Amino acid sequence: MPPPDVSRSRPPKRTRLFYLLLLSLAFFVAPGASPASAAPDTPASASTAKRPKIGLVLSGGGARGIAHIGVLRFLEERGIVVDCIAGTSMGAIVGALYAAGYSPAEMEKLVLTIPWDKAFTDRPAYEEMSFRRKEDSLSHRIDLNIGIGEGKVKMAKGLVAGQNLGLIMKELFIHVAEGGDFDRLPIPFRAVAADIETGKAVSLHQGDLARAVMASMAIPGVFAPVEIDGKILVDGGIADNLPLDVARAMGAEVLIVVDIATPLRKKEGLQSAASITAQIMTILIQQNVAARLSTLKEEDILLRPDLKDLGTTDFSRVREALSIGYKAAASQEERLKTLAVPPDEFHAFLAKHRRAPFQPPVIDYVRVEGKTSLSPRVLASQVETKEGQKLDMKTLKDDINRIYGLDIFERVDFNLEKKDDRRGLAIKAVEKSWGPTFMRFNLSLADNFSGSSDYTIGLQLTRTAVNSLGAEWRNSFQIGETPRLATEFYQPLDSGNRYFIAPLVEYMERNINLYKRDEPGTILARYRDRDLTAGIDMGRRFGNWGELRVGLRRSYGAYRVNVGGPEYESGSGNRGGLYSFFAVDTMDNADYPKRGTWSRGAVKANLPEVGSDFKATGLEVGVDQAVTWRRLTVIPGFVYMGMVDGDSLIEDAYTTGGFLNLSGYLPGELAGREIGLGRLVTLTDLGTFGLGNFRSTLYLGASLEAGNAWPKDAPMDWDSLIWAGSLFLGAKTFIGPAYLYYGLAEGRRQTVGLFIGQRY
Repeated sequence: MPPPDVSRSRPPKRTRLFYLLLLSLAFFVAPGASPASAAPDTPASASTAKRPKIGLVLSGGGARGIAHIGVLRFLEERGIVVDCIAGTSMGAIVGALYAAGYSPAEMEKLVLTIPWDKAFTDRPAYEEMSFRRKEDSLSHRIDLNIGIGEGKVKMAKGLVAGQNLGLIMKELFIHVAEGGDFDRLPIPFRAVAADIETGKAVSLHQGDLARAVMASMAIPGVFAPVEIDGKILVDGGIADNLPLDVARAMGAEVLIVVDIATPLRKKEGLQSAASITAQIMTILIQQNVAARLSTLKEEDILLRPDLKDLGTTDFSRVREALSIGYKAAASQEERLKTLAVPPDEFHAFLAKHRRAPFQPPVIDYVRVEGKTSLSPRVLASQVETKEGQKLDMKTLKDDINRIYGLDIFERVDFNLEKKDDRRGLAIKAVEKSWGPTFMRFNLSLADNFSGSSDYTIGLQLTRTAVNSLGAEWRNSFQIGETPRLATEFYQPLDSGNRYFIAPLVEYMERNINLYKRDEPGTILARYRDRDLTAGIDMGRRFGNWGELRVGLRRSYGAYRVNVGGPEYESGSGNRGGLYSFFAVDTMDNADYPKRGTWSRGAVKANLPEVGSDFKATGLEVGVDQAVTWRRLTVIPGFVYMGMVDGDSLIEDAYTTGGFLNLSGYLPGELAGREIGLGRLVTLTDLGTFGLGNFRSTLYLGASLEAGNAWPKDAPMDWDSLIWAGSLFLGAKTFIGPAYLYYGLAEGRRQTVGLFIGQRY
């Protein structure tokens, strides 16, 4: 077959010349064809070619990661648009904030104002605890997160569950709290975590942004793992601390990589199990970082801020880290400025990127749920956020803290939901995995360095959530100078936990010493008193600040003379009658309060009708009030305890003496039918001192005291008061407050001693 005749398809010669002329003209007048048409300061790549997609990769490293914010500030000052972000651990926090619309200036302000000491602890603030947990904190100060369940001893999954930090993250990301695809953020984002079951890296791209960030920074053994989509996730640093591959998978063509790797410790810094464990983690992280860095391309830009000795926990050096990050970016300015875009394009990016002020939605429904044996009504009673009202973050945080303050939950979280055009608030509480029976411990010590000492060691076991109303069975065991066994079953009667009934049994032993008043330290007699008491109380709780009880008590006591002549007799007796008790506690701290009121009062009416051998009335009352100006705290207070009428036995004697209770005397040196004491205590916060991670707040204190113990029929008047005072150095420790003190009382009575366990 002959070839087709294609000559007819060609345009005429004149037409071809016309097309060629038109094409030449278009070439010379096309936009951007002439160099003169481009802005003089704009890189050619930004105006004549398609701009490459820029990915920002931020590594983990604790407090060192704050340097990332300094890098971001420099990038924005140079007009560099970031198209996607991948981050691990602290890099995930910074990356998520920027991806969610925070400016570098806002982020700098955040890291300077976040209370990092609180963020990395789980303990509810003392003033946020339920009243019963306040009682526990005062009587048994050592909480090691140990529990009993399923017949075995359990411990928490990490030193920190992340409750406080999680709540901070939730508030920061409240404007994107409804969840969804992280590609829909102002800048697409990925948080990298590690699946602790497989050891593989997991790129989180959707869901709850705050929870994804928490998973990415859940350091094994320090933070509890985070479960997402059935995976148990921990800090991504162990699998992929520098997620270059993740950023490339998001479409990044040029990477800006910020590596704030923690350096290996020297030999002298490897002197403990904790430091060796940290070193192993650092080695593993450095190995996976080295593997990632080997994949860098020529066009990628690597920034390594020179953070030197700035540690992963040095959150007190935030300003320094910010500055170092900025300088690291500035050192690569020549390369970075080639990625800049024209001013109008960058301003368009900022307009799209910056988050709008959060507009609280009207809450159409509130749902409280979770893995707990408590009735939903019990949890709902703690929530003051109401349907039909705008979401108020302060109220919501108070709700979360109130539930968490029950101290039986590992985590209390919230989510904003949208279903069928209805906006809802879901609060989820998860019980501690190491319960439901929890252990607390107590150690108290008093030693005057002159042969007189007193100690007690205590254990408390509390079975929580016995039933849907939140009943508790509390058991206390104590050895030392004052052995004690006690059990109480606390049964709330309503879902709001306002009314309750509490049967109890207690056995206790103690020494009652009678001293010669004119011969310091000389004992006339020493009694050993034993008491067994049973009773039942009914009460009313007032929020988390107060409690009122009324009930019946029945006890049998026996006292034996261990030291003393024949004029001192042993004996026994029955007591019983009505009992009433009230307590108020609004203090902000269990050990060294700066504000608030602490008050206790009790009336004991022994009645023959209830089995008492005699009729008598006892009264006990005490009040302390803390007020603070700057670093100076002043705590005035008074105590009165006495048998105000009727007969009494030696076992009804009250004692005083010791640190802050007529400080020049020995503990319990003064005894009588009544005691009274007024005091003024001052505390000055000296700041935090210590070595490495073992640090404590120190206080310098002084006290002025006046009081006495009065025998039966002795007048309580101004002339009979004994004046005393003390100077002391106090410190917060994990076993409770500790004091080294010097006490002085009238008659040149002096003591120097150590106290552990007693509040201020």
